[in-house]
Amino acid sequence: MTIPPAVASAAPVRSRARRAWALVGSIALAVLCSLLAISAGGMHGTPPSTFPAGIKTLALAGTWLMIAASVLLVWRHRWPVLVTVIAVALTLVFPTTPLTALVACAAVTAVTAGWRRWLFIVGVYAATVVSFCWDVASHVSLLSDFVGEPAEGTPARLALFWSVPIVAAFAVGPFAGFGFLRSIRRERDAAQLDTAAATRNVAVLHREVELERERQELARELHDTLAARLSSLSLHAGALELTVDGNEQATAAARIVRETAQGSLDELRHVVHVLRNPGAAGPSSGLVDIASLIDEALRDGVDVRAQVLVSDAATCDPQVAHACYRLVQESVSNVRRHAPGQAVRVEVRGGPETGVSITATNWLTPGAHPTSVGGGHGLTGMSERVALVGGSFQAGPTPDGAFTLIAWLPWVTR
Repeated sequence: MTIPPAVASAAPVRSRARRAWALVGSIALAVLCSLLAISAGGMHGTPPSTFPAGIKTLALAGTWLMIAASVLLVWRHRWPVLVTVIAVALTLVFPTTPLTALVACAAVTAVTAGWRRWLFIVGVYAATVVSFCWDVASHVSLLSDFVGEPAEGTPARLALFWSVPIVAAFAVGPFAGFGFLRSIRRERDAAQLDTAAATRNVAVLHREVELERERQELARELHDTLAARLSSLSLHAGALELTVDGNEQATAAARIVRETAQGSLDELRHVVHVLRNPGAAGPSSGLVDIASLIDEALRDGVDVRAQVLVSDAATCDPQVAHACYRLVQESVSNVRRHAPGQAVRVEVRGGPETGVSITATNWLTPGAHPTSVGGGHGLTGMSERVALVGGSFQAGPTPDGAFTLIAWLPWVTR
């Protein structure tokens, strides 16, 4: 399925907008936690606090450290464990706000699992209990505001210590729950991605099975039709060769027909074998066979003027070498069909450093008639062969009345 350009361009915009809003939210949380840290430091560390001087100093020092920890909340999703450990440690040691540790708890719960997740939750819970105990012991208690504001040191105020574990549990619960929710959503998204990948793999497997069925069907058709016809042609050519004994020209023509039919039959059987066994050995014709191909064309009466300069031909990948062979073969065949009697100039140059360059040029005589009509797929087939190995291909008439084919194929070491 093709994604419309408008939808494809809108997706990155939405992603950037979400990241921007997430950054704004993180900064807002950092500011809120910093303000609460300043408030707790002022409540515990400045007059009219009744805490001893050492506690007041500890509270003031904790204020600045907790402000720094609050700033780290901006990166809580990148370093959740580090930020949570710092926030919990500061809350356990200094009289300060527990909100920084609670926010970090949501982040670390979303990315951890098993006993490590519960260890962080217990650590945040313990830090929250300690923070609430400092609050109850202070001359101004936020918890006491909900139960009639009992004075510091009174039995009613001291009784609040028993409720601290319960209140801390209610404080930690929503943050830990949000972390669990994010973890579940992440697992759901991963499962959806896995399902989509599995669906694509199944589609690919179905396609491969379909292609295998088509290959087998094509192999049967080739074997049952072309192979039978080529065998019959070879037999009739052999019989004709014996019949016209004494006529050297007819005998030579019959022999060429028989040898060509037999060679085509051998190649067809190889193609059928590869179709039925995709993992079978690759094509056998390559760069080293181009000379034999040209010699055969010369024997058949085609005026081929060739220059083949290829170094280390044996080290070239069989697919690339076979593509080069087929390009030269198709170029010579095109001259036979579309420009009979005309010369063709073939140049093949290359090596491991430069790749393989193939140039084939033949001159078109006005009024010349082809000896046969091709299927119109020769140039298309050559272009596809070159594209499959990562090369370049161009072909067409030139202003001086010639037809030129130029191809370049990369050298791939076997």
